Amino acid sequence: MIKSTLYCLTKKDIPKAIESLKDAFDNDPLWAEVFKDVPDKGKALSAFFTIPLLYGMKFGKTCATAPSTEGVAVWVPGKYADMSMWGMLRSGALLYGMKIGKEAVHNLAIVSKQTGHKRKRLMKNQAYIYLTIIGVSSSAQGKGFGSKLMDTIKQECDNEGLSLYLETEKEENLSFYEKHGFTVLEKINLPKLDLPMWLMLRNPR
Repeated sequence: MIKSTLYCLTKKDIPKAIESLKDAFDNDPLWAEVFKDVPDKGKALSAFFTIPLLYGMKFGKTCATAPSTEGVAVWVPGKYADMSMWGMLRSGALLYGMKIGKEAVHNLAIVSKQTGHKRKRLMKNQAYIYLTIIGVSSSAQGKGFGSKLMDTIKQECDNEGLSLYLETEKEENLSFYEKHGFTVLEKINLPKLDLPMWLMLRNPR
């Protein structure tokens, strides 16, 4: 039986959390495209996933289902949804951004620009929580770890009267999020990468 309390990650937990996220997103079409021309993809992905983990520790919450980090999630107040250079510097994430690789940074800028523009338009003048990332390692999927993470985040949002916003790049994820009360606000197509993303929102209960 999965307990309801999440484990708040510390910096010493980051290596384990990175491996869980790399495994969770191993077949993700967006990140496969973003990092396709990077010589050392494993190293670049490690740096990439370190960024939201550190950023969440500074400006929001970075949690796992347990110290073993089968499932990991990061969420921040909407005002911190866009990772500014200053925010990355303050959180210690900027150094890792420099380790991703020039081509991957270029591709990530395409994703960030498009999703950030849409998010600002859709959530204009609203206070909300932004689910930066959520992932469950492949061996633990289908065992309730994703719902454990989501239920805690939803309860926090409900307690604060805040909506919960996210983006997903896999159509098969929609049913999971819809089960948790999300609706699709808009489907977009990322320029140059030619991949879809679904922008989703859950209103507080």
